[in-house]
Amino acid sequence: MYDWNALWHEREAYRTGFDIHHNDANELADALRAKLIHPAAHPEEVAVYENDDRYILAGHAGGLQLLEVLKHGLFDITLRFVTEDEGQNVPLPYVEIHVDNLATEEQAVWRGEARLDDEGRIWVGKRTLDENVLPAMPFDELSFTDNAEFREALARVWHEDLPQLRPLIEAWFHHGGAAPAHEEPAHYGDADRVQQICDRYAEIVRREQALLSRQFSDDELRLIAGVIAGIHFDSAASCRGVWLAVEARIIDDELDQQFQIDSEALLGKLKNLSYAQEVALIEALSPLQA
Repeated sequence: MYDWNALWHEREAYRTGFDIHHNDANELADALRAKLIHPAAHPEEVAVYENDDRYILAGHAGGLQLLEVLKHGLFDITLRFVTEDEGQNVPLPYVEIHVDNLATEEQAVWRGEARLDDEGRIWVGKRTLDENVLPAMPFDELSFTDNAEFREALARVWHEDLPQLRPLIEAWFHHGGAAPAHEEPAHYGDADRVQQICDRYAEIVRREQALLSRQFSDDELRLIAGVIAGIHFDSAASCRGVWLAVEARIIDDELDQQFQIDSEALLGKLKNLSYAQEVALIEALSPLQA
């Protein structure tokens, strides 16, 4: 779930006071007409209440204060450039924008085929990156699709994040999805270039991990971590096919019963991971060996 204490500090400007006769953040359920879902273990922590459309965080900061957070505003948007067949019936390569809201338990995905025309313009769906025009992405299945904050965030992803993928998209088309055999490998000896590559890698992993944290339960992640703890990922190629190792351990050691998880559901999710997602999973669960 969320880091409630971090959320409390991040949104300091939105807190409001509350006039009550006691000073216990864990005893406000009746007054707030909300359910206590996360008690404050210490005075410096926040207690969390929930009703149909919002979370209410109660904490002590110069007296008791409240922070109301609408569930519709707790969405995450993940951008991916997909070059491997993931069974989505979309021509490769394509751009994928995934929206996830853990609070409302809603997910939605928009995919647009990426093309490079004769003039060197990159098209995603029916729009070019040079147009600076957001394509129609209705996300009708989301209850907050018309929320202004969501639409602004979606526009930022399209106008600011997607153009950063331009070199990657162009390279895919110029090299047919891979570097030509006669082409010499890029020189990575320059410190600034190495740092740039590391920063991009870290950002890719961060975004994928944010998505994965909502796809797998804590018990599923513990099972996977236990499996890959004994695996050495010596090469980039060795990171592919984590599900095979998990399946073998489930069959041999009945780990699904030990962790009380649905093995078929877990393996299904693992098989659908892209290479970048598998790397992100390995980085999160076995960082010393990744």
